[in-house]
Amino acid sequence: MAYNVLTIPWLTLLVLTPLVGMLFVGLAGILRLPDRLVRSGAVAWSLVPLGLTVWMYTQFNPQALASGQQVVQFVERIPWTQAIRVEYFMGVDGLSLPLIMLTALMTPIAMLASFSVERHVKPHYALIFLLEAAMLGYFVALNFFFFFLFWELSLVPAFFLIQGWGNNPEKRQPAAFKFFIYTLAGSIGMLLLFLLLYAATGLAGHATFDIVDLARLGQGLATPELSGNLQTILFNFLDTSSPWLTDTLGRFPLLYTSIAFWAVFIAFAIKLAIWPFHTWLPDAYSEAPVAGSILLAAVMSKMGAYGMLRVLVPFFPDAARLFAPLIGSLALVGVLVGAFNALAQARDPKGSLRRLIASTSINHMGYVGMAVAAIAAIGADTNSRAIAMNGAMAQMVAHGLSTGALFLLAGILYERTGTDQLGQLGGLRAAMPVLAGVMGVATFATLGLPGLAGFVGEFLIMRGVWAALPLLAIVATIGLVVTAMALLEMYGRVFHGPLPGGTHPSDIKLIGREFLVVLPLIALLIVLGIYPALILDVSNQALAILSR
Repeated sequence: MAYNVLTIPWLTLLVLTPLVGMLFVGLAGILRLPDRLVRSGAVAWSLVPLGLTVWMYTQFNPQALASGQQVVQFVERIPWTQAIRVEYFMGVDGLSLPLIMLTALMTPIAMLASFSVERHVKPHYALIFLLEAAMLGYFVALNFFFFFLFWELSLVPAFFLIQGWGNNPEKRQPAAFKFFIYTLAGSIGMLLLFLLLYAATGLAGHATFDIVDLARLGQGLATPELSGNLQTILFNFLDTSSPWLTDTLGRFPLLYTSIAFWAVFIAFAIKLAIWPFHTWLPDAYSEAPVAGSILLAAVMSKMGAYGMLRVLVPFFPDAARLFAPLIGSLALVGVLVGAFNALAQARDPKGSLRRLIASTSINHMGYVGMAVAAIAAIGADTNSRAIAMNGAMAQMVAHGLSTGALFLLAGILYERTGTDQLGQLGGLRAAMPVLAGVMGVATFATLGLPGLAGFVGEFLIMRGVWAALPLLAIVATIGLVVTAMALLEMYGRVFHGPLPGGTHPSDIKLIGREFLVVLPLIALLIVLGIYPALILDVSNQALAILSR
């Protein structure tokens, strides 16, 4: 693997900048500065990481290949703890850069959407900064020690945002605990697995936490040396005094990598909310404050998919290929469950707008899970693998933008009307024509209308899945139709249906700040739908290399 190493630690600056913002907010609390100043200052400072990512995008060279390997750029690599071979290893490639940009964009959006927060304003903004730093660190870390550190760190601010500022005082605490326990439980298996791999590579004489090296070694876990080392370590936890057990285990060499594979898969599947590991998502998304819903749906869910593409498939290609139909089937169930749950919410007078949006997130992340299954299943057809990978990347970015916009607008509706029950909303187009227009764009982008960003990812995913698992691709079209029905019924009920409570007050219209918040998301949904090369040109070269 070749690296493009720069002397200026841009990635360290990128990760530390939100932490500096958190310290500024803490200092503002000590000095008892007014909340209005803290809000404006936090938004202004959040533009610094966004500016850094835009600069990185302009400097990133997607064509930089060396010896047939993708060059990891903006590399920072120094020894950290020699005793256990931990390095401070940061880098960016076409797989991580779009998600870094998505994180840096959605954070100031979430902060602007939090101007209505009146209680404990300073801790609220400090937690948003901490969450941004953890998510950025996760996407740039290429040593598992830091990869896992940032993965776990992201749970803390997300938990406190849901618990402290959730919409319903009676439901927000259970939702926060459910989110935390689910994700933490999955993380335990991932941690044990990586310790196991570290021990196995240590027996082979090259113990490492380097994600790039582990991915390279993962291609050789079927070789007698590493397979034997992994078998030796696992045998220490089993009763090998029985000749029958030893002989049985010896006949299934893929058993050891399969155990490791599922330990990692479950951790990432919980974050991605693949069925049946999705049950935490509707509660967390619907009970979180607006900023929490935006960041959870737009960015945090992508951490699971990124981990699958960065770690799961490269580390365990044989096990991934073996279980690809099962993974695809689980993802397909999520596609259908999310679609029909959204339709049920749309048709229920007591249905919740935010829970409907959360259900569509389960549906869309199911498509990403199907893309991962197709990537694992496809053998020599690297073109189809690259198409599936590009589809997953385009879908993640488009979903982050469209779902972030929908949760933002749902939060505005809740503030104006005092409810998110669909049966209590209706006829709002006359009172809120601008909001009706921008929500229409976000809705049609979410359901995959051609010309908007959501269509690109869904089309590429279906093309990639068709090459490997055609039956799943056929059945998944049901999810496309049902999700479209749910979103259209929701939009019609809210903006064109009968007005249940008479006329709405005149101050229900969007104010300038709210329009300014949603405008970049709507613009990007249109631009990326017309010209997706802005994302795909960055990711394609890296994903083509990873697909080999």
